[in-house]
Amino acid sequence: MTATDGSGGGCPFSGRGGPVGTSGATSQMAGDAATKGSSGFVASGGGCPFSGGSGAAVAAPPVVTASGEVLNPRNMMPELPQTAAPGQTALLSKDRENSTIPKAGENVNWVYPSSQQFYNALLRKNKDPDAEDMDAVVHVHNVTNERTWQRILDWERLHEKACATPTLVRFVGRSTDLSWGALWSRAFSYRGVPFDRHDWFVDRCGQKVVRYVIDYYDDPRSVERDDLQITIDARPAFDSFGAAVDRVRRPWWQVHRIWSALFGGR
Repeated sequence: MTATDGSGGGCPFSGRGGPVGTSGATSQMAGDAATKGSSGFVASGGGCPFSGGSGAAVAAPPVVTASGEVLNPRNMMPELPQTAAPGQTALLSKDRENSTIPKAGENVNWVYPSSQQFYNALLRKNKDPDAEDMDAVVHVHNVTNERTWQRILDWERLHEKACATPTLVRFVGRSTDLSWGALWSRAFSYRGVPFDRHDWFVDRCGQKVVRYVIDYYDDPRSVERDDLQITIDARPAFDSFGAAVDRVRRPWWQVHRIWSALFGGR
């Protein structure tokens, strides 16, 4: 997602996985995007699902860095241009795909970045992207984020009587902070540590904002559709009594989680 907390967290992109037909260069660019936070949802003004504070979505003033750069408070990134970069050798699509993820505080869904915006974001971080790979990179990015949202909705259905339409407020990239699940995976799973981690903040119809921890693993045994060699481990953060209760209410999720970490097949 085109968002970062400024600490280097970024989008769920595998440095080694990817759909069949994706080149190694494309996968590496995806990995670069993950560590720098260049990919993600782009709001109509060029932002992402990123909001200051932990409460419901509210308007926030722009953030100005020490260098004078103006950042969108929802993603801590500048507006990504749709213009071709100097020296760009191929024309890139400027079309942006609508996500299925509702935007907190507004009656619209988040919109993904175009291939041109993604390319410019990589250049901004001094990467050397191949323009011809951008469509494949953006495809992997969009599919992964859609599946992340579906994992979260699996949990939110426990509360659908109280809130049938949860929305995404913001997320934080925390690629260098290993969750407890990631530490367990490093010790016992063939997958090792995740290549990225996000914390997503979901507005439960104004009643509360719930934090979800999502670890993204390179996984050659993944059974995801499209042969996407990425496993997405999403669960409510253990930061409240309600989150602990939710985990107890889905015991088979925990069993399946451990089984797939040991033997694959998620």
